[in-house]
Amino acid sequence: MLKPFLVVAFTFSALSTAAAQHEHAPAKVEKDKPSASAGHSNEHMSGWKELDAYHMVMMRVWHPAKEKNDLAPVRAQAAKLAGAADAWAAAAIPSACDTPENRTNIAKVKADSRALASLVATGTDADVKPSLAALHERFELVNRGCKVSHH
Repeated sequence: MLKPFLVVAFTFSALSTAAAQHEHAPAKVEKDKPSASAGHSNEHMSGWKELDAYHMVMMRVWHPAKEKNDLAPVRAQAAKLAGAADAWAAAAIPSACDTPENRTNIAKVKADSRALASLVATGTDADVKPSLAALHERFELVNRGCKVSHH
């Protein structure tokens, strides 16, 4: 028979592990149910590692801003978003995504991500939110049309 302390410790440990795994697991989206993260399940990722890394940071800052007018995440992670944009812009472009329009938009995402990182330091919410919205829309121009084959 387990001692009460061991049961509590084991239960706490199991719950902590489950919570940590949930926190890092990609969201599963049911196709028939709209949600805040609809369109952001693994099946909707592009297959381009650097684009997908940028996408993950963008989701964490865009959805709170759009849905709750919460700009704390973008203020906290703007430098990380800019770093992900730098890595994305420096990466080799898969042939499925290599169009003049995508090259231009990726360069603009990089520049606009850097500008947003500067803006969050001193800008008001009224400045930050439209800048983030424009950046998100520019990102989506590339993301929607770039699906890399996994074969």
